[in-house]
Amino acid sequence: MSNEKKGLKADFNLITILIIPIAIAINFIVGNLVLTLKLPLYLDSIGTFLVAILAGPWVGGLTGLLSIAINSIADPSLFPFALSAAATAILAGILARKKMFTSFWKFVISAILVAVLAVIMSVIISYAFFGGFDSSGNSIMIGAMMSAGIPFWPAQVIGNFISEVPDKFISLLVPYLVIRGMSDRYLYKFSNGSVFINARKEKKEAGK
Repeated sequence: MSNEKKGLKADFNLITILIIPIAIAINFIVGNLVLTLKLPLYLDSIGTFLVAILAGPWVGGLTGLLSIAINSIADPSLFPFALSAAATAILAGILARKKMFTSFWKFVISAILVAVLAVIMSVIISYAFFGGFDSSGNSIMIGAMMSAGIPFWPAQVIGNFISEVPDKFISLLVPYLVIRGMSDRYLYKFSNGSVFINARKEKKEAGK
């Protein structure tokens, strides 16, 4: 029986519905650990990307939206960034369906694309809702660059690029490595699972 069906019904199956709250919990735990350690990253989307890559763009988008919405209960300033979380998850899910997480070089390209979208979304949301300076530590870096003479928009782009690229690379790398270690039997339960199963078969047939 093929797992190639890509409709919403196939995406939102029972195991997917069950894994969404687990993914949100992963985001919360890792995100708060990063805050506690005062690391210059967010890493609050690892669970979201895992779901997006396994279960498809719409499931990933919903997970990203819900994750940030829940976190915004404690910090309402986070809520606008739910749009960015959803958008980057949707892109990751689409790229997964295009077999862009089946090899490391494809993963690197995917991470760059997701990071670029994250930068664009962050700049737009930060400016639209907070005038370019939100509650994140990233705003301190942007302010420092502007004090050094860098114009507003270049400082916004550079600041977000510096924070988003390593964050999204690591946040995507973890799911990429986790999925590589999953058995075909487990992958088969997810809408995108056949993508990875077929890729493995092709590598075996090619003698790699």
